[in-house]
Amino acid sequence: MLVDSHCHLDSPNFDGDRDAVVERARDVLIINSTVDPELVEKALAMAARHLNVRLTFGFQASETDEGKYGAMKAAIKANRGVIVGLGEVGLDYHWVKDEAGRQTERRHFRELAALSLELALPLVVHSRDAEADCINILRELKVGAMMHCFSGTGEQALEAVGLGCLISVPTSVVNSKQKQRLAAAVPLGSLVIETDAPFLSPMRGGRNEPANIRAAAEKVAEVKGLSASKVADATSENALRFFHTRW
Repeated sequence: MLVDSHCHLDSPNFDGDRDAVVERARDVLIINSTVDPELVEKALAMAARHLNVRLTFGFQASETDEGKYGAMKAAIKANRGVIVGLGEVGLDYHWVKDEAGRQTERRHFRELAALSLELALPLVVHSRDAEADCINILRELKVGAMMHCFSGTGEQALEAVGLGCLISVPTSVVNSKQKQRLAAAVPLGSLVIETDAPFLSPMRGGRNEPANIRAAAEKVAEVKGLSASKVADATSENALRFFHTRW
């Protein structure tokens, strides 16, 4: 068994063949991240239809619309008994360049991280060009998290691990030297793998999907000098324990 610890199957990219995509990954436990209030009902229906789909609800880090933010917070609270985590949430300084926007991002992140503690939900964090600030906020609030598609250095990853975080390596590890260095630096007990589908395909330019999670397991195994089955088993168990779920 494999766990795709983070993807976006509610994306419009899958509207034409979503059920077939899930069927191709029938031996994968899929953790779907919904970050737009307009996609909540679609995600809930998908999880109700497929036994191997779990949900997390969060808010896109670069989105500063307060109406959408309020609606997503309400959806998180209303579905506390359905979702297995809160996320993705966090900071994105790649797309948000102005200081006012970044201040809004940081406020949203602090509030949602605090909400994850209040609701006892595992926290999934997005950090793009903002790793130091994300780690500092997690330290400040004394909350661990899964660092989704972590793009920081190996040293930053180990700093996050020291706070109780898991580091998630995406399928782009197949081609990314940075992700390969990250996989080599982080102990297997603190690693999970993800597709971030439809993004970050192991085949350049293609649409990604959960069935491709095997490529991440195989590349991480190669980098760490381990068998693919050992990496699959360990990362899957790490993810199941983090999200407090089984299959």
